[in-house]
Amino acid sequence: MADAELLWRWANDPETRRNAFNKAPIAYADHVAWLTERLASRETRIWVFTDGDEPVGQVRFDLAGEVAEIDISVAPERRGRGYGTAMLNEAVRRLRTGADRVRPRATVLAHNLPSLRLFKACGFTEAGTVARGGDRAILLELAGRRPGDQGS
Repeated sequence: MADAELLWRWANDPETRRNAFNKAPIAYADHVAWLTERLASRETRIWVFTDGDEPVGQVRFDLAGEVAEIDISVAPERRGRGYGTAMLNEAVRRLRTGADRVRPRATVLAHNLPSLRLFKACGFTEAGTVARGGDRAILLELAGRRPGDQGS
């Protein structure tokens, strides 16, 4: 919970809201209630990544069976510096430690080209399209282990 305000600010960044399925700003009280629920859930994994002492972004997985739905955001002032790729690769490695069968999956709005490039650079492939709130989204999945992945 120590990162609640930071995560809330990142979630309400204008570019983040533009690329979210729900474009409305998030009230702080709603965010705190949501985060409290996520942190208490055995089905959620969340990591806040830093560069030295400075936070640079977060990756969250919400597990449902063998699927791990991904949410990722890079701090607005840190975008375009390769943090997303490093964070996503490390988060997948951590997720798969002891959970080989988990399939990471992301749903990205079709117009969000930076996120689509990020997932593809990390080995994700397009698995289809879906409609979300009237918008077209791309479903991306990472199958099996990738070279260099380590498990227990």
